[in-house]
Amino acid sequence: MEKWEEFYTDDQIRRIQEIELENLRVFIDVCEKLNLEYFVYGGTLLGVEKYKGMIPWDDDIDVALPRESYQEFISKAHTVLPEGYFVQSPYNCKKSPYPYTKLRKKGTKYVESINRNLDIETGIYIDIYPVDRIPDDDRLRKKQFKKVRRWILIYVYRQSRLYDKKEITATGLLKNIVKWVLCNVAKVYSQAYCLRRIDYYMTMYNNTQAKRYAALNSPNYENIYLNLFPLEKGELNGIEVCIPGDYKTHLKMRYGDYHQLPPEDQRVGHIPYILDLGEEAT
Repeated sequence: MEKWEEFYTDDQIRRIQEIELENLRVFIDVCEKLNLEYFVYGGTLLGVEKYKGMIPWDDDIDVALPRESYQEFISKAHTVLPEGYFVQSPYNCKKSPYPYTKLRKKGTKYVESINRNLDIETGIYIDIYPVDRIPDDDRLRKKQFKKVRRWILIYVYRQSRLYDKKEITATGLLKNIVKWVLCNVAKVYSQAYCLRRIDYYMTMYNNTQAKRYAALNSPNYENIYLNLFPLEKGELNGIEVCIPGDYKTHLKMRYGDYHQLPPEDQRVGHIPYILDLGEEAT
């Protein structure tokens, strides 16, 4: 049994991926109407290279946009978005635990345990990340990365309820107490202030001639594009998608020998606490 089969039936993973691909088509259509640059990212890019489709156990799709296109998408997507979809960003959702954006399909639900008590839209989603220039100098790059990660961590603790998991052991209870303290201390900062800090450190090199780019929401320091542009074309389950110009170098830096399968216990995506595939589910 594959690891993902502990959480999904064959029909469920198939339907989740179908909905994800529907979301992707809507996203691409919005980008084309608004003349925005985008590319597939993370495990989705890996799927394009290895399978020309989604990784068999993957349960989400990741895309990224250069910062200017990202901001345009957030501010204008709703003007061309079809009914039944919702752009959820930390700028329009005060309770969002994510410092990035999601395109959600209404009428469905996908809730992870960590967010089970948050009052937010919970439709099945694709993740949408901003991409920014990062310094070519490794020392400056690490300094920027640390500052971004610090403020993302503060934001996540501020927005999330990481401490309400039921624990029966002394160690578990102690961890919950520590998390409760961190979550409440983080509330010293407003959501808006945290976002300003995150955006400031993410974008601080955008007006330079730095050649490297990164989606700095990723906790992976090697998530770097050496030659992002010009974008190329790839295929994901029959959909033509944009991919980074240096995608093979990027995948090797991020995943190592990506032609090999990951260990069996890593062949799993997210783990749903609540899953509702909508009226079309079989």
